Amino acid sequence: MFGLLFRRLIQCASLVALLILAGCLQADEEGGGFLESLRGKFSADYDPPDYKGSPLGELPSYRQGDAYTYSSGRTETIQEILDDRVIWRNDLESSFERYPNFVFPSVRTKTDRGEVGRSFDVPPDVLWPLIPGTRRQFKSEVRVKLDGQNGERLFYREWICTVVGKSVVEVQFGRFDSVEIACDRYSRGKWRENRTWYYVPEIGHYVRRVDRFLGRDTRDTELVSIQQGLDGLSRDAKRALYDLEQQTLERMPSGKAANWRSSEGNIAVTMVVTKTMKTEAGQFCRTFRQVISEAAGDRLVPGLACRTWNGRWVRL
Repeated sequence: MFGLLFRRLIQCASLVALLILAGCLQADEEGGGFLESLRGKFSADYDPPDYKGSPLGELPSYRQGDAYTYSSGRTETIQEILDDRVIWRNDLESSFERYPNFVFPSVRTKTDRGEVGRSFDVPPDVLWPLIPGTRRQFKSEVRVKLDGQNGERLFYREWICTVVGKSVVEVQFGRFDSVEIACDRYSRGKWRENRTWYYVPEIGHYVRRVDRFLGRDTRDTELVSIQQGLDGLSRDAKRALYDLEQQTLERMPSGKAANWRSSEGNIAVTMVVTKTMKTEAGQFCRTFRQVISEAAGDRLVPGLACRTWNGRWVRL
């Protein structure tokens, strides 16, 4: 009897851990709910009738090898680019399959405890391109399978997402013009959580995400570093680019540009230091902007680097 109870407790703990990692802890097992209650009252889908300007942002285009580090300490690296999905891996060795549309949770999450799969009842590019005032509703089905167990656990989530509009956001490596996107989750007619992203089109990723929960503390996460993938460069080109970063951070005054182009001619980099700081411990740090020009277009890679005891600059 005790052995059976112990195994049940272990299974329950594994399920809770996997749900926390996948963001499903408060998911509901019953379908229906809030979105169905809207029928006959008003539609949660809305297109602003009077907007005449250009879209505020296009769907992100990610690159293999790029790594994004957040203030939570988590780093996510792009392992592979598929036709309409991106495969990521984090520093906990968990694998995530996502659409470029980051308002959707992961389509598939694989950990050492099991697997979470999701499906959605709207196209994967819903909300994009970003038009201020646009609102969309959708439902997701969540399937959880623990290793060593038969069958799946089934959950449902209901969302209403809105392109709020332009917003200025400041994070530790700079101040940016962003687009604010907010998603609210409901179940059984009750609000459960809000996720708000601050997406910077010139970076092609969000720099801040705020999660507000029912009955739980708010979580505010910033992007603190972007490390671009260099798989397409030769060893000499990688070394030259590293030297450019070191020399710019060590010698260049703020606001003055340093330039580099690969010998293959397939990539060019312009780097500008934007601010110099000194920590309480006496360590020098500098924020910077790198504009990387490739055949696919230009992209901005901002960052923050600090000088170590041996004179090397290390991105944070």
